Amino acid sequence: MNEKAGVSDRYLMASPWPVFVALGFALTEVGLVLGLFPVAVGGGLLFGASVAGILTEADYVASLWQTTAYIGVALVVVGAGLMALGGQIGIDLVVASIDRPNVAGHRLLSRGLAVAVAGVLLIATGLAGRFGQHPTA
Repeated sequence: MNEKAGVSDRYLMASPWPVFVALGFALTEVGLVLGLFPVAVGGGLLFGASVAGILTEADYVASLWQTTAYIGVALVVVGAGLMALGGQIGIDLVVASIDRPNVAGHRLLSRGLAVAVAGVLLIATGLAGRFGQHPTA
């Protein structure tokens, strides 16, 4: 007699990705609101990579690396839009907005820059993963 009647041999596993998506989103928001540039960029990286992971795990996309790069492109576009809405863009202003993000005139620029930097790093990660694979892998 079967001791586990009605229970299949294949158990559905819980995905860890939703926790990381939520954590990445929360870290990004905390970094953007408090003006903590590294936290915002790190949260954006975690968020983008986790979204790519959850889409790959659910078989909505075929390639994790390509999806990571596409999410990075989307973040760069959003970040560039925020930077454009912030007004003038110059190297001195960009450095000052990282240094003092909550000063009037730097708010949108610093937030847009954090999102765009996370996007650029996701693009670099996607390209490195895509082209850095062994040919037999």
